[in-house]
Amino acid sequence: MPRVTQLYEYHVKHAKMTEFAGYDMPLWYTTTTDEHLAVRNSCGIFDVSHMGRFEVGGKGATEFLEGMVPTKVRTQPVGRAFYTLFLNGRGGIIDDLIVVKTTESTYTVVVNAANSGTDMKHLVDRAPGGVEIAEVTDSTIMVAVQGPGASESLQPICSADLSQLKRFRSVPTEILGKRSLVSRTGYTGEDGFEIIVYGPTVQNPKDGLEIWERLAGASTPCGLGARDSLRLEAGLPLHGSDIDATTNPFEADLAWVISEGKGEYFGRAAIDTARESGPETIRRGLVLGKGIPRHGFNILDESDSRTGTVTSGTFSPVLRKGIALCRVRREASEVGSPVKVVIRDTIEGGNLAKTPFYDEQTYGWKRAAQH
Repeated sequence: MPRVTQLYEYHVKHAKMTEFAGYDMPLWYTTTTDEHLAVRNSCGIFDVSHMGRFEVGGKGATEFLEGMVPTKVRTQPVGRAFYTLFLNGRGGIIDDLIVVKTTESTYTVVVNAANSGTDMKHLVDRAPGGVEIAEVTDSTIMVAVQGPGASESLQPICSADLSQLKRFRSVPTEILGKRSLVSRTGYTGEDGFEIIVYGPTVQNPKDGLEIWERLAGASTPCGLGARDSLRLEAGLPLHGSDIDATTNPFEADLAWVISEGKGEYFGRAAIDTARESGPETIRRGLVLGKGIPRHGFNILDESDSRTGTVTSGTFSPVLRKGIALCRVRREASEVGSPVKVVIRDTIEGGNLAKTPFYDEQTYGWKRAAQH
């Protein structure tokens, strides 16, 4: 039987449900397009309680995490949330994740739901004595409040002054009187927040449901369909589709997470080798003139030679076109290059594109910064 989140009671009454990463989750409440556009134009909320949440602390916690990720940890200020990667010995991406530095020696780590068990084992197997790792997934809820109206929706129930919280910063606070951690982060490309509320469990979800229902009164509840189309429109990779344990950060176009002057970390030798050789393929965006590209579709160059593969694709409600993330040969990866995609029995033309796919003066978190 699939697992359920602490907010399942609400979802099952209002949403079309689907199984994802071992959980019974809402796919949509109305339609994916309506929910997608609500986030781009106003505010949407997502139950992301299925994502893995670990707390890392104790003596040597900073030094331990420093050796586990390619991003500098020690120099991060308290309150910083940063995106990084877990790598294997071959330099492949075990998972992409967010780390929040909550104090000088304690961290909250948020990982993908499908990789939670693997990630926990990856940490526990390498933790020295004195480092404490606790999973808090089942004793917390996690909700994403996303869109240009996110502050307006969340502020009435949040004790912290959200106007003072900068992007990729976090603050301990209370939401409806419940101990919480609020980060100005998200997976949609929009301004917004991800909140972790301590206390609600599947067996006793009352406080979590109250918070969700208050947010739902001021926002649009959204399901996994919109979460996927939003992240893809923003050009954000999905582990297991666009990146995986066989993909290194250079192929994934995520080499920017590798801090300059970084010391030793797990997978570094392979990363140094990969940097010297350069990637054979690289992640890019793709826009089609007609049709919708899907995972596994072949990409051809102008001479009809195979040059890459679609890793994830969808219909963009903003562009009203098919968009995709793909993996193409490095020598054929220039943005703007014309390509063809084999869609079953037809071949449709398109172009490699930069991400995010939308106009950043009209949509996305940069719009909020400009206005």
